[in-house]
Amino acid sequence: MNSKKQLIGLAVVFVVLGALFVAARLARREPGGAMAGIALAKVGGGGTVALDSCPTDKCVTVVVAPWCGVCRASTGLINALAEYFKGRGTHMRVVVSQGPASEVEAYAKEFGPEALLDPEGRVPAPGGVPSFVLTDKTGKVLRRMPGVPGVYQPPYKQEVMRDLEFALGL
Repeated sequence: MNSKKQLIGLAVVFVVLGALFVAARLARREPGGAMAGIALAKVGGGGTVALDSCPTDKCVTVVVAPWCGVCRASTGLINALAEYFKGRGTHMRVVVSQGPASEVEAYAKEFGPEALLDPEGRVPAPGGVPSFVLTDKTGKVLRRMPGVPGVYQPPYKQEVMRDLEFALGL
């Protein structure tokens, strides 16, 4: 009988520890305010852009870095994806991050004057770069997708764009 009580007590302890573990994992996720308080300068000048706001209901923020080979190989795809989303009412912005300011700026110019500069790496990119982040109008993170499903060469097929759109939950 005593061992049965001990077994029940041990089970309760494991359930409580499991619940605490799950709570801790959920607390580390940033839904809510991952982009709050982050404003970045545009490479083409013209002020800053606050990442906790979006001109459309959903925004896709792509975080890349100048030292990242996959990012470099995906530059054309990212630019094509921005055009694709523009025609679908989803705003997309590119953040060039994590590098010396001169290298960040030079790479950002490959994305056009609206690309955002983040040499200090303030925009979170768990899982590394490139990283796609889907947010709502207020900057609340809805989904993250680290990496790209493949390195594609132009011309970019519509099914590749649709696959990325689906992967992001759009």
